[in-house]
Amino acid sequence: MKDPDPEDFVEGLSMSDFSNMIVHMYRGEVQRANVWRQRLDRTTNWTILILSGLITWTYTGPDRPHELLLFGMVFITILWCIESRRFLSFNAYDSRVRVLEKNFIAKSINPDKDVTSRQWLNTLAEDLRTPHYKIFYWKALSHRLRRIYIWLFSVTMLLWFGKLFMHPTPTGDFTTMILRSHIGGIPGAMIFSIAVSYYIVLLFIAVTTPQFEGKKYMVRKGKEEIEEWEEKM
Repeated sequence: MKDPDPEDFVEGLSMSDFSNMIVHMYRGEVQRANVWRQRLDRTTNWTILILSGLITWTYTGPDRPHELLLFGMVFITILWCIESRRFLSFNAYDSRVRVLEKNFIAKSINPDKDVTSRQWLNTLAEDLRTPHYKIFYWKALSHRLRRIYIWLFSVTMLLWFGKLFMHPTPTGDFTTMILRSHIGGIPGAMIFSIAVSYYIVLLFIAVTTPQFEGKKYMVRKGKEEIEEWEEKM
């Protein structure tokens, strides 16, 4: 008996078979996206946990070294880079989910509306044959920085300033704060300049870097849209 040709099977698919295949694919892509979403949350949770521990220990006494907060910024940077790498995978699977939702599920619910792209099947098939990331790594870095990590860096910097201001004794002299920021034999002015410059660079990236196209997949919010939705329901 001649073995069945896989291409004959694909060409002989009925509409119901095709729909079942797409539904199962959609469920699989949603599961993949959820797994990577959980990995993103896990990295963020570890960042907050480490930062909370360092802050708590540093502020328990005036003799606690302030440089622990600077080391905390190093940890935050490492975890930020790890989370950005994970975001690349999450975005790849989430993009497939959105393609199926916009061009297949939405069309099935409301056949009167045209799909957003007539080439979505070809695009999806090509992506399945040769999977690739949908954004560059630096865009993932800027996205995670803008959404989460710039706030963690900001809190760490403010608490570092507070540590220099309060311990070992409160002072209102800015020069004294700079002198207190020394680490070993490294002058405080150098440490202070490096820390502030690093934060300014991060803040500049978060503010000026354009958001990637994946923003169009995010949930919109607005008073007019909410009112319109409530009227339709």
